[in-house]
Amino acid sequence: MEVEWVVFDAVGTVIDPEPSVAHAYHLIGQEFGSRQTLEEVRSGFKSAFAETERQDRSPDTAGLVTSAAVEEARWRHIVAAVFPEVEDGEGCFQRLHDYFAEPAAWRVFDDTLPTLHSLSERGIRLAIASNFDHRLHPICDGIAELGSFEKRFISSELGFRKPSAEFYLAVVAGLNTAPERILMVGDGLENDVEGALSVGMKAVLIDRKLARNGHADVSGRPYGVIRSLSQLQGLLT
Repeated sequence: MEVEWVVFDAVGTVIDPEPSVAHAYHLIGQEFGSRQTLEEVRSGFKSAFAETERQDRSPDTAGLVTSAAVEEARWRHIVAAVFPEVEDGEGCFQRLHDYFAEPAAWRVFDDTLPTLHSLSERGIRLAIASNFDHRLHPICDGIAELGSFEKRFISSELGFRKPSAEFYLAVVAGLNTAPERILMVGDGLENDVEGALSVGMKAVLIDRKLARNGHADVSGRPYGVIRSLSQLQGLLT
C-alpha cells in the first residue's frame, strides 16, 4: 500500500504500562488502605473499564462525545469501582491519575523505535491518535522514542472518542490529505481498524498475541494483520 501518513494508536500499540495497570493500581491502592489482592484489583479494573466501554457504545454517537471533564469523570468512576473500601477515594484517584501521566510509568515496545525510524527515513510522516486523554502529551514529551510524531490526535481534545467517524474525520482534516493516503495502525479491531475504514483510511491491526499463537486467517478482510510493528515495512510501497 502507498501512504503519506502512518497514524499509530498509543496504548497497546507503541507504549504499554510498566508495571501493568493492575500492579500499579494494587500498589497505589495499598497506600490508601486497600487490602485487596492483586487478582481482585485486576478483576475489578477489568470489570469497571469494560463497563465504561459499554456505555460508550450507545446506538448513536452520543456515547462517543467526550471532553477533558468527561474523561476525568470516567477514570474517577473506574477508581471508585475498583476501590470502594478506600476512605480517601479522591486522594487515591488523584494519585493514580497523576501516576499515569508520568513517562516513567510507561515502556516503549521494542519494535516501536526501529519502526518509526525506518518509516521516517522513507519519508513517511508519523502521527499518533488515541482515546487516552491530555496526559498523553507529557508522556510523548518525556519519551525520546516518541519524538518523531508530528501530530497528536487525542479524543478528549477532538470532542469524540474512537471509533466514531467524527474522530477519524478530524484526523483526516488535521493531516490535510486524502483519507486513502493515511494508514491507521492499532491493536483494537473496532476502535482502530473499523473506525478508520469507515472514513476511507487504510488500516492494519497489530495483534501481538499472534507472535505466540500463530497466524490469523485474514483472507478477504479489508485490512492487514501483523504481529509486530516491524512487519509494517513489508506492507508499504
